[in-house]
Amino acid sequence: MRTDELTTHFAKTLRPLLGRGEARSVTRLVLEDVFGYRQGQRPRLLSPDEEVLAWATLNRLLAGEPVQYVTGVADFYGLQLHVTPAVLIPRPETEELVEWILEEHVGGSQRRALDLGTGSGCIPLALKMRRPEWTLEALDVSEAALAVARKNARERDVHITFHQQDMAEASAVLPAAQYDLLVSNPPYIPPSEEKHMSRSTLAFEPRLALFVPEDDPLLFYRHVFNTGKILLRPGGMVYVETNAHNSEQVLQLFRSGGYTQVQRKRDLQGKWRMLRATLEAMQAPNPVP
Repeated sequence: MRTDELTTHFAKTLRPLLGRGEARSVTRLVLEDVFGYRQGQRPRLLSPDEEVLAWATLNRLLAGEPVQYVTGVADFYGLQLHVTPAVLIPRPETEELVEWILEEHVGGSQRRALDLGTGSGCIPLALKMRRPEWTLEALDVSEAALAVARKNARERDVHITFHQQDMAEASAVLPAAQYDLLVSNPPYIPPSEEKHMSRSTLAFEPRLALFVPEDDPLLFYRHVFNTGKILLRPGGMVYVETNAHNSEQVLQLFRSGGYTQVQRKRDLQGKWRMLRATLEAMQAPNPVP
């Protein structure tokens, strides 16, 4: 089989599951990232091993596995990142959070930034590639996730310090009042929202990075709130991605004490998906429970 024939077969077979446009997009990603074939190139014959890989790949896609896990590659802010089911697939909304940070902190400025719950390392990597003078650190409770993040950093030959630690305990092991920026895309989905989520997300992406207890949806935002009070320098800033359904509660949390200039921001779909806050010079001494 030739690569052009494989392209046609993949797109046709995936169309009933994904729709015409998505089937073509997924087929393009597979041919590029797995077989090194781009549309417009001269077709070539697949080797016997590649034909076996092609059918195995197609079966994974037909089972609903996200194409990023099948290819092992996800695009994020101009980067091609290694991903596995140990990490969330980076989303466009997180790119918008990165863009907001870069807009507000111009090149040439020195910053020490910490990403809480880094997953694939997409946030600190995107920041470091645009702001190489910054000092970037990242934390995750999952060693498997950190292995992915470290690989992504190595492949780009950039230095990011990674810590394996529960987010709730970050302030106990990291230096107090030393960070300019605290960034996080924390778990924020209560189980009751599962019915609105895609089957592939529920079946393949790590629940640890997605869900919070139904009765405590702000759990990780409180961790960020409290951690920021200890680790940020006075005037340091927190940037978080939020659930569009409870961003108002996150806003009120950060307005409850210790932070000023608390602001939400809509994403390109018009949803409240980001928030930033500035630590007061005089911090509230007690954490929120």
